[in-house]
Formats: sequence, structure tokens, C-alpha cells
Amino acid sequence: MAQTLTLDQLALQLAGVTSTSDARAVVNRASRIAGVPDNRALNAFELLKVCQALTAEGGVIQQMAESIATSALE
Repeated sequence: MAQTLTLDQLALQLAGVTSTSDARAVVNRASRIAGVPDNRALNAFELLKVCQALTAEGGVIQQMAESIATSALE
């Protein structure tokens, strides 16, 4: 589990498939649902919790979240 990201980095990755403002909004919502801090890099468990919350968005956001979670587990 080598990959850790900040919420800003996660939003930047999602901005590849949606607008920057929408990416930030879904990441903020998912981080609140997951109950993770927003001021530091997330550990692998926290990142997986945020990705799990992101999957509720469906569509390409869900696909990206699943891809990010898979990468975090490698």
C-alpha cells in the first residue's frame, strides 16, 4: 500500500473526468462521509474509505475511484 494522496491530489485526478469544481465538490462530500482529515496526506485506509464513498457517485467517478483504490492496494 504505497500510494497516499491528499484530498487536493485526489480532486486533481478526478478533474480529468469532470470539471475541477465538480471534482472538488465530490471529494469534499466523500471526505466528510468517510470522516477523514483534510489537512494532510491520507493513509491507505483513509484513502480507501474516501474511494468507497466516491463510488456512490456512479459513472466515471466510480470508475476512477475504483482505479485509485486498486492502485493504493498495490
